Amino acid sequence: MGSFPDDAHKPGIDARNAGTRAKPNGTGTNKCTGSDTAPAMIGRDLTSLPTGMLGRQVFILALPMLGEQFLNFMVSMVDTSLAGTISKEATAAVGTASYVGWFITLAFQLVGVGASALVARMYGARDIGTANRGLNQAMVMALLIGAAVTVVVLFAATPFSSVLLRTTEASTMCSTYLRIDAWSYTAASLSFVGLAIVRAAGDTRSPMWIMVAVNVLNIVISMWLLFGLGWGVVGIAIGTVVARVAGGVLTLVVLWRGLRGLRLEWRLLRPDFPIIGRIVRVGLPSAGEASIMFLTQLIFIFIVTMTATGADSTVNYAAHLIAIRAEGITYLPAIAWMTAAATLVGQYLGANQPERAARAAHLAALQAGLLTTAAGIAFFVFAEPFYAFMSNDPQVRAVGVPAFRIMAFFQPLLGMGIVYVGSLRGAGDTRAALIVTTITALLVRVPLAYLFGVVLHGGLIGAWIGMWCDNVLRCLLMAGRFVQGGWKKIEV
Repeated sequence: MGSFPDDAHKPGIDARNAGTRAKPNGTGTNKCTGSDTAPAMIGRDLTSLPTGMLGRQVFILALPMLGEQFLNFMVSMVDTSLAGTISKEATAAVGTASYVGWFITLAFQLVGVGASALVARMYGARDIGTANRGLNQAMVMALLIGAAVTVVVLFAATPFSSVLLRTTEASTMCSTYLRIDAWSYTAASLSFVGLAIVRAAGDTRSPMWIMVAVNVLNIVISMWLLFGLGWGVVGIAIGTVVARVAGGVLTLVVLWRGLRGLRLEWRLLRPDFPIIGRIVRVGLPSAGEASIMFLTQLIFIFIVTMTATGADSTVNYAAHLIAIRAEGITYLPAIAWMTAAATLVGQYLGANQPERAARAAHLAALQAGLLTTAAGIAFFVFAEPFYAFMSNDPQVRAVGVPAFRIMAFFQPLLGMGIVYVGSLRGAGDTRAALIVTTITALLVRVPLAYLFGVVLHGGLIGAWIGMWCDNVLRCLLMAGRFVQGGWKKIEV
């Protein structure tokens, strides 16, 4: 892992280094925890490399995360493509349910973002004790949130599907998928939060291998239940549930064994309200941002279904869902480099090196911009064969291909904007992301999508104008906030 070239240098409690670290003011007070207890020392950390190697450090840290994101992307892509072999109604149903599953993970940001920011900052400050307390409290919180989300989705699946899907067949399929998929959300919450914390500690390799197992299970079981037993949408849903539960279990096993100084311990699972408060203080605005995104996307989906009537509405919606699943290709490098940026920004701030934190974020945005430009070129060139692979309906292909080619030009700004959002989160500046998202999503995306898609009869492309304006403005505002530098003063 780049900064940890061999096992001897992996972070962990090191008896040779344990002890009180001298402070500039001559006291033994831990600035990060506010206590008089000397922090346990971590071995070699991400902040130890020369400045000239920072670009390489970003790349090496992001690379395993890119593999993980690809595998995560394949889970939803496999589900959508398998549904495409059934019917366009199944494509719309499974695509909608997968869409909802992605938004459900946004609810986990309340814990994941706050805990990640805390752990990264503590690793930079070499305070493994506080980082470990953060891990344990975050996992308890993740368990509770995952269980709550499961209950909500079980009750809301049918009315939700009826509102979003215009045909009875598609609505019934979607409701069935969601009710089955709901049983995986607790495990998904545990893996989402647990692996986010592991990445914040600088290990992006272990989460990748866990996602390898999840992806293989999803493909094998879903295809067996669909083609072998003929279970249709039910089989696809069960395959996804089994895979996610396996991911949650593997995450818990890894953390019980201990990884990079982080370990689940029974004694640390009791409520620790100061730590919970720190996680919530950073995570709450992120949860608010996720809520705004969820609301906006629900409205946006509804607008897409309004761009046509009858069967044409299902055609537009299926084309939209396929494109959104494909746009996940852009999210692969964007989220990978966002994670690297967030980890480095947090750790460099903990090490009191804000200028290096800023440089790491800019390098990550640049690298992500280049990669998402390549994704955009691929979208434009391979739009027709991609839609032919994803759907056997000629109407869906006819609507989706032109819109998808226009979407290609907006991918670089989308990717760079995601990296700057993650950089601000890594610094604990989640309020800025909340404010920007509220402006761009609710006040730009929704009204423009309705205007161009419905009022002016622009169809799918018209609705997407709102989405593209949202992406461009969000990138510019997030980059502006980062350059302004207020995030350097945020306390976690």
